Amino acid sequence: MAAPFVEGRLRNENLAVEITTSCAHCAEPMRIRVDSELRYEVIEPAGAQPMLFEPHVDWSTFTEPNIIRRY
Repeated sequence: MAAPFVEGRLRNENLAVEITTSCAHCAEPMRIRVDSELRYEVIEPAGAQPMLFEPHVDWSTFTEPNIIRRY
């Protein structure tokens, strides 16, 4: 699955994905929606405030075949 912010920009479309995961602290199920503009919305549980991050990459020096092995 491509990240919506990558695929959306390649297609020049606004895309979104819904992520089903669980809290690393309490293991409570969680659903999060992320769109092409990196906006996110917690669908459940109500009131959850997850810590999200966006990797910062210096593309001028990046030489790996993909971002996965870099992290």
